[in-house]
Amino acid sequence: MTRRLVFVATVAGMLVAVASPAMAFQHDRVHNPVLHAFLDIASIAIVVAPVWTALLWGSGRSKWLLAAVVGVVQVPVAVLAFVPEASHALKGAGLALGLAISVAAIVYTRRAARAEKKAAAEVAGA
Repeated sequence: MTRRLVFVATVAGMLVAVASPAMAFQHDRVHNPVLHAFLDIASIAIVVAPVWTALLWGSGRSKWLLAAVVGVVQVPVAVLAFVPEASHALKGAGLALGLAISVAAIVYTRRAARAEKKAAAEVAGA
C-alpha cells in the first residue's frame, strides 16, 4: 500500500511539475500543439478522476449517488478548465479546488470500499 501511495504521489507530482509552466488550467495561450494537447488531457483527467473513482470503487446505488454528487461539483471545474475568459486567479483556484476534490473523492471511496470489503469478510467468516 505504501509503495502504491508513493508511486501515485510521484506521478502526480511529476504531472504537476510538467504542467506548472502553463498551470494546466491556464493553458489557453500555449502554442505548442503537443503541450496543449497534454494539458487538455491533464485537465480532463483532473475533472473526471473523482467520478470514475466513485464508480469503480463504490458499490450498489450509493456509488451512482456519489458519482452524481461529485459530477455536479466537477462541472464548474471543467468550465474553468476550458473557458479562456476566466481570470487567472479564478482558474488557479479552480485547479486547486479540482485537485482537492479529486483527492477527497479518492480517499472517501477507497475507505468506503475497504469498509465494505471488511464487513463482507466478517459476514463470510461468521
